[in-house]
Amino acid sequence: MGGGPRRRDVELLVGLHPIREALRARRRRLDRLVLRAQDRTPRPELAALVQLARTGGVAVAELEADRFDRLVPADLPHQGVALEAGPLPDLDLGALGAIPGAGWLVALDGIEDPRNLGAILRIAEAAGARGALLPERRAAPLTPVVARASAGALEHLPVASVANLGRALETLKKEHDYWVHAADPAADRDLYELPDRLLDGRLVLVLGAEGKGVRPGVRSAVDVFVRIPMAGAIESLNVSAAAAVVLFEWARRARARLRSRDPGGERA
Repeated sequence: MGGGPRRRDVELLVGLHPIREALRARRRRLDRLVLRAQDRTPRPELAALVQLARTGGVAVAELEADRFDRLVPADLPHQGVALEAGPLPDLDLGALGAIPGAGWLVALDGIEDPRNLGAILRIAEAAGARGALLPERRAAPLTPVVARASAGALEHLPVASVANLGRALETLKKEHDYWVHAADPAADRDLYELPDRLLDGRLVLVLGAEGKGVRPGVRSAVDVFVRIPMAGAIESLNVSAAAAVVLFEWARRARARLRSRDPGGERA
């Protein structure tokens, strides 16, 4: 394969973190790792990527700078490396809902900025979420820009696209025993004062677009609205920051419940 046009089913991932996680997760087809020829001693992090690729049977090529620059769009911050790969596999709602055990999902309503989407997916994966739901419309597609913004979390976090987010939430509630929460600056309930019984079990966190919030058709499926108490003059956080606050509060509460059920567990 030269430096010319790529197949339509090939995505070009760039940057050290997204490529490393794609090679680790192996959830998509991995075609070729491409390096930009270096005038100096190769960086150790690139050598580690090459080793990871070769261990997994992925072809590795080094291209002269002009050929690499024809392959990789100039507006992509590539860090001298690119990965030609297939798209992430499609996932349906049933498969996402059937993931065993207790766990959290995030449902994103109208998040159309790819960097915001990537940041939220990174936060969700780091906090322990099992997956994410996106509407087929009014959502950023899962492009390499999202993969880069997620620092590779997209490679590990299952994402399902659904035709109707409100109906999908109702299905998760009725068929998979999920309880649906949403962040809303105008909500009566304070996140930090929620009783533990409302945070125990399978949960979905719904996050709406900044300024618009959660749409009415989606709000009707929400069981609990919570607000993040704000101590300063600013009335709300951006959506990725709100996701971090809520999800890591859920994680803190979950650890506290585990300690209360097994006081000696942390010392074991």
